[in-house]
Amino acid sequence: MASVNRMILTLFTSKSCSLCIDAKYAIDQVGKKIPFDLIQKDIKLSENSIWLHKYKYDIPILHLNDQFLFKHKVKQDKLELVLKRFQETGKIPSEFVDEEVKTD
Repeated sequence: MASVNRMILTLFTSKSCSLCIDAKYAIDQVGKKIPFDLIQKDIKLSENSIWLHKYKYDIPILHLNDQFLFKHKVKQDKLELVLKRFQETGKIPSEFVDEEVKTD
């Protein structure tokens, strides 16, 4: 029996991010199969300035429960695998996670 682990995805985005359109589509498609909560943070809003400093050249960025998952692209099949594994184990499988963004 799979454990019930709450999943909160946070998408760091902006209105001018063309890659974010594809990321949102992939997230929406996975959401039709696997339940999760989605928070979108526009990094260009003043209340998100810390994220602008960290991610300004790397959006879209996706976190699961405040842990980094992906940058630049969200692949639907990869996201689905990560979420299924998290549902089963409560852990994010590191073999599917992108290299985290380095900041100065």
